[in-house]
Amino acid sequence: MIKSINPMNCFVCGKEKQDFEVWSNKLVIGITYDSDFQNNDIISNMSDKDIICHQCIIVIQKKVKDDLDSKNNFL
Repeated sequence: MIKSINPMNCFVCGKEKQDFEVWSNKLVIGITYDSDFQNNDIISNMSDKDIICHQCIIVIQKKVKDDLDSKNNFL
């Protein structure tokens, strides 16, 4: 018998997600090799047990990109 997938809550948005909808480890997120993304306050404050949903990852990536773009426009 297959066990049902346990839902988890994203520590950013708090929404209940299935295990295939989340990133569950800072090391996995670290594989992005994007130091600006990794240094984001939300990402850098993740514990080893926190999970973050894919939608929140996309929002954070966009914010980091927008911040970099606006910083580059001032140079």
